[in-house]
Amino acid sequence: MKVLRDRRLAALLGAEVVSSLGTQMTWLALPWFVLRTTGSAERMTWVIIAEVLPIAVLGFWGGAIAARVGTRRTMLTCDFVRVPIFAAIPALHAAGALPFPALLALVASSGLFLAPYFSVQRSVVPELIGEEHADVAEATAFFQAANRLTIFLGPPAAGILIGWIGTADVLYVDAATYLASFVLVATFVNPPEVRADGPPTRMLDGVRFLMRDRLLRIWTPAFTLIDVCWQLLFASLPVLVVSHFDADPRVLGWLFGAFGGGALVGAFTSMPLVSRVEALALGATAFVVEVMGLWLLAVPGSWVVAFSGLAVAGFATSIVNAPMQALVMLRIPRELRTQAMSAFAVFQCIGSPIGLIAAGWALARYDTRSVLAVVLALFTVGAAAFVAASLAERATLRAASVDSPA
Repeated sequence: MKVLRDRRLAALLGAEVVSSLGTQMTWLALPWFVLRTTGSAERMTWVIIAEVLPIAVLGFWGGAIAARVGTRRTMLTCDFVRVPIFAAIPALHAAGALPFPALLALVASSGLFLAPYFSVQRSVVPELIGEEHADVAEATAFFQAANRLTIFLGPPAAGILIGWIGTADVLYVDAATYLASFVLVATFVNPPEVRADGPPTRMLDGVRFLMRDRLLRIWTPAFTLIDVCWQLLFASLPVLVVSHFDADPRVLGWLFGAFGGGALVGAFTSMPLVSRVEALALGATAFVVEVMGLWLLAVPGSWVVAFSGLAVAGFATSIVNAPMQALVMLRIPRELRTQAMSAFAVFQCIGSPIGLIAAGWALARYDTRSVLAVVLALFTVGAAAFVAASLAERATLRAASVDSPA
């Protein structure tokens, strides 16, 4: 339990739990608020687009800025600025001064700080514990377990809070979690300042590395397609509940919670596996299980069928993520890590606005399960590319090991 023995990592873990819990509640509360107050699936998707579009447009600059500013200061700035942004949404709503364009502007403002935050959040762990894959993978699995706990608890808590204090006021809770995260990082997390040798890196150097690396140049577009599909799947869940499950917000909370619960179990399961099982083989196997679970969403039946599919998919997702995130981070040279991880996040988000516009249009005109079937077919294509590249890389590494004089 190296993570818990290191005070810096424990504080970073606490900040992750607190802020992610608020984010998960907002992820349910904000689309639900728009869907129930406007009755428009298209407007709901525009709110999600407003959050991810700034990442796609400004993410490369965010990574370059984070590389110059440093990991700790970037995290502090992003947490602190998002406090008043999210608090303003319920405040303006209560005052009757929150037209839809203003809501979009506030959500987009919060999105401006997501790309630099993601780029340093993923790369700060090696700065604290070193570059050994086993250590990074173990820490990543631990952080993933904490994040999955919030996915499990956040949506059901949001469903309860929506009925208790109202949808808009849940955003006050989210604002408070960012403030708590700021305090924890400011007080305890002090990674060493790392100065790269050689000339300063340029904004697109991270992109160039992703395109040159034989594995990441396949994984990057594959994860882009997969993340677009995740956005579409989660955007479809509120509409699925409204159209097929009697518009019961508790069912929506349970569906999100099923994914989070499965992911939580998978995250704890992954902890002993990441240091014992070969990462590429483990990730490829888990991705196949994930796809099989997600296809249950398109099967007609009660909400229990969708619940079961999301639980299986959540479990497999955690098995995939811990070794893969560590492998991606450590495959990138330290001097390029912030820019490359930011670029990786940008590529994952860059197709989401177009996909969400299409989803909003399709969900308003076609049966939800038919839309889900199309999305799942695309997800399967992305997963197949990931699995094929992983197995090819595994074969290459094994052949190189056999041919080595050592």
